[in-house]
Amino acid sequence: MIDEFHVMYMYKKIQVEAATTDIKTLEQLLKKFRKVVAERREEYYQEMGETTAHKLRMKRLQKIYEKMTRDKLSPESLLK
Repeated sequence: MIDEFHVMYMYKKIQVEAATTDIKTLEQLLKKFRKVVAERREEYYQEMGETTAHKLRMKRLQKIYEKMTRDKLSPESLLK
């Protein structure tokens, strides 16, 4: 299951580092944080089963698409 404590720890660490470091270091921390979140999400999906995981992925993609529509972005414009 997703280790919420670890994710929150990483989030707090990024907040602390953001106040005292340069942009390059902050980007590296964010990259690590995103990687950890993606790994935890995949573990969570594997635990819950493939059909439920597929539904959650589709719901997540739908939310992203709705945000893009709201911001007047199209997926095609991102590919160019």
